[in-house]
Amino acid sequence: MQNYNELLEANLEWVEKRLDLDKDYFKNLSKGQNPPFLYIGCSDSRMPIDTFTQSEPGSFFIHRNIANQVFSNDMNFLATLEYAVEQLEVEHIIVSGHYECGGIKTAHDKCRHSSIISSWLMPIKKIEVEHKEELENLATEQERLDRLTELNVLEQLKHIFELSVIRNRIENGKYPRVHGWVLDIRSGKIVEIEIPIEDWKSKGIIPKEYQV
Repeated sequence: MQNYNELLEANLEWVEKRLDLDKDYFKNLSKGQNPPFLYIGCSDSRMPIDTFTQSEPGSFFIHRNIANQVFSNDMNFLATLEYAVEQLEVEHIIVSGHYECGGIKTAHDKCRHSSIISSWLMPIKKIEVEHKEELENLATEQERLDRLTELNVLEQLKHIFELSVIRNRIENGKYPRVHGWVLDIRSGKIVEIEIPIEDWKSKGIIPKEYQV
């Protein structure tokens, strides 16, 4: 683990290496951003998406919170989403959870924490209750937690599609494609979550104009 001073020293070393490769690297980086991806992920310190995808700075516009929640009353998230979609015109929105998520485990353990954490994670507990039969039919606790992680991503994807900024873009014909991921921290691999597009269209969750 690095201490505070080592962070600053590492920064200087990184700057020197970058400039050795490209003397205009930071000059070009400072000119502006045009990221193709909006990434909505978990705050977990082990989840640096640029590392997992070997991406350079400028690839992801990022919003992170505990257990990658999408709330229609979260002004921080809504401002990030609107800026990404309306100003940056990102091509893809990725909602990503991860296995071994502390937020998922805490919700599963009945949120025996402070009222703030309990309130934040209560929607995950509701997901667990709604899918009680499916989860209880799984053989192990690990399988149940992994599936709850996946179900949580699907629920947040529903919320994305239900937001007016996304629905308006879809109906107008120019919109980002939406994806669900789970980062498997045990293998380092990205697991794509299948979105039931046609089923959600039939239920009105996704506008009929949306095409993958």
